Amino acid sequence: MATARFEVATGWTASFLGENEMNSNITNPTTETPNSAAPLDERQVAQALAASELRYRRLFESAKDGILILDAETGMVVDVNPFLVSLLGFSHEEFLGKAIWQLGVFKDVVANEEKFAELKEKEYVRYESLPLEARDGRRIEVEFVSNVYLVSGAKVIQCNVRDITERKRAETHLKLLETCLARLNDMVVITEAAPLSEPGPRMVFVNDAFLRCTGYTRGEVIGQSPRILQGPNTSRSELDRIHAALDAGIPVRAELINYRKSGEEYWIELDIVPVLDPAGLATHFVAVERDITDRRRVEARFRRLVDSNAQGVMFWNTAGAISGANDAFLQLVGYTREDMEAGRMNWLAMTPPEYADLDRRALEEITAKGIFSPFEKEYFRKDGSRVPLLVGAAAFEDAPTEGVCFALDLTERKKLEQQFFRAQRMESIGTLAGGIAHDLNNVLSPIMMSLEVLKMKFTEASSQELLAILQTSAQRGSDLVKQVLSFARGVEGQRIEVQVQHLIQEIEKIANETFLKHIRVLTVFPRDLWIVLGDPTQLHQVLMNLCVNARDAMPEGGTLTISAENLTLDAHYAGMSINPEARPGPYVFLQVRDTGTGMPGDVIDKIFDPFFTTKGVGNGTGLGLSTTLGIVKSHGGFIRVYSEMGKGTTFKIYLPAQPVGSAEAAAKTAGSLPRGHDELILVVDDEDAVCQITRQTLETFGYRAILAANGVEALVVYAAHRAEIAVVLTDMMMPLMDGPATIRALLQMNPDACVIAASGLAASDHVAQATSLGVKHFLPKPYTAETLLKVLREVLPLRL
Repeated sequence: MATARFEVATGWTASFLGENEMNSNITNPTTETPNSAAPLDERQVAQALAASELRYRRLFESAKDGILILDAETGMVVDVNPFLVSLLGFSHEEFLGKAIWQLGVFKDVVANEEKFAELKEKEYVRYESLPLEARDGRRIEVEFVSNVYLVSGAKVIQCNVRDITERKRAETHLKLLETCLARLNDMVVITEAAPLSEPGPRMVFVNDAFLRCTGYTRGEVIGQSPRILQGPNTSRSELDRIHAALDAGIPVRAELINYRKSGEEYWIELDIVPVLDPAGLATHFVAVERDITDRRRVEARFRRLVDSNAQGVMFWNTAGAISGANDAFLQLVGYTREDMEAGRMNWLAMTPPEYADLDRRALEEITAKGIFSPFEKEYFRKDGSRVPLLVGAAAFEDAPTEGVCFALDLTERKKLEQQFFRAQRMESIGTLAGGIAHDLNNVLSPIMMSLEVLKMKFTEASSQELLAILQTSAQRGSDLVKQVLSFARGVEGQRIEVQVQHLIQEIEKIANETFLKHIRVLTVFPRDLWIVLGDPTQLHQVLMNLCVNARDAMPEGGTLTISAENLTLDAHYAGMSINPEARPGPYVFLQVRDTGTGMPGDVIDKIFDPFFTTKGVGNGTGLGLSTTLGIVKSHGGFIRVYSEMGKGTTFKIYLPAQPVGSAEAAAKTAGSLPRGHDELILVVDDEDAVCQITRQTLETFGYRAILAANGVEALVVYAAHRAEIAVVLTDMMMPLMDGPATIRALLQMNPDACVIAASGLAASDHVAQATSLGVKHFLPKPYTAETLLKVLREVLPLRL
């Protein structure tokens, strides 16, 4: 039927395409071609044309583009294929016999006429028309591709109508996407998929934000590898991680240093997503990048602030994890940065059980307010000991389950509080003891006064024996009351000038005569020992109490050493002392040292409490050391105690002295103190007060000082400043790494290192240890600025 319609409408044979196809070979069916073996007859020509028509008809009927056949002269529609009929919803009859611009569906009349004229001239034209409107109202975007063919000497037009609606929609979406990407503040980069370890990947799209940030033009980056943005500080390990994730088809987030065209560094945070085909293979990678240079700069400043903070700072979450901390916090709890980075620090696990309820209330408060009020708690240190802290924390606004915590070390404050509470307790007990002693005196007085009368009245031997026992007991009670009064009110009585060396000689004589012979008594003092203003009887009692205690601490024998020396306490010395009573000035410094059993720390805290004793029942009243403390304090002095289990105990008594011409001597001494020449001294001590006052003194007298809180820190500091450090001044008793271990490690690092050892505990043992390690100078703590400076001058002349 289609063939018949074609022939009726045009009067041409329907095999025009077949004839056109054969034209190259059959210019004139009746003319013999030079290469033909024999001319074709009409029957053969007809068969060839029929076969060609059949092929064309099949293509025409099955084509997926619409096809119109037009008369080249008139533009009349000769035929239309089924696809176009179906696409537009009109019948064949509605198309046939009409000029294309007369058809309502083709409303682009001017364009059609212009393109028809161009087609007649060029015999080929391709263009997109206005959308066609189908019978059902659908608007269809189309592209026309028209060719002119010669059929039986006449020209016809084959016009292919291609539905490009989806393509146009995709183009519209793409333009919209490009517009949106161009307006984004975030940078967008699309890279073709290729193994990122090879130079093959190239950028195929970048938005305007990328160009603004990098300083490149689009022409300079399209087709280039993203590696043009990388430089010497770009993390290779982070790039390897990104490449591995993308090779596996996994989206990845990272932070990197990139470089602008000018060479300037900038930080980016990027999210890269692979675009996968139906087979699951990546075809492209889409990267969204954000310039975080300012954020990183703020973070760096914040980190510098945190790291330089003297307080402990740590970053926490509600699960207990510690994600970051400064060195001050790590030192407080005894952990290393490696412990933290390995996840071995958990603030919940570090908290003793008794503080769990406080932590729970703090978390509730921080959930409600974002912060919680500071409170005191403790943390377990890595070695199992505890550190008292004042903690305060705040949650991050953008992450309420995370935050920052500040921790203040309360160790020194707790020590001062204990001293204050002990002083209050002693004052209270003293007041009570004074009142009791007063009443006891009132009770004992009539008893003792009546004894003489009773002795005269009852002269028989049995009565006299009972009265003697009664008198002895009453006298003992009276003596005990005197001790209580000495503790309660200190020394009462006349002050006179006391030659302390005479007291020492007297005590030495008594000890040699009364103590067992397996205890050796040594005395050491200068001939020009200064004068003390005080009560000789009660100062004698102080020395006697201490010597008796030393004797009792050496049941198997040992050495009792009583020594004295002149000592001028300066501001440095007073600052090193933990006793608040210490004041600058001249003192007679007494030491009573034994080599006995020693005392643990919890006992040392109680030895000056009234009625506290470690002796058996009947072997002591517990008032000896209380009385000693009261006497020394009433003389304006103070006592320090050092003890170590199995290594003995040392009592150090400081009594204000009255040296002749002391003011002039002090002025002369201060003016003649040796000065340094900008040498660097490494001071190693776990007592911050000692470190700070030593540094002040050294800097005042021309030295430079660098501090370390323990042996481990000292080794790190020494390794960093080895060439500068002239002398290492180290304490012998420290946590983590004690003095002997520190000295050994320093000498391994530098056999020529100059070391001065210092200790206030069991000094003789420490002197022996230091000497065995090759240390030639030892300072007993606390030492004066004069002592320190003179020792340094002895050490340093050979090093100037």
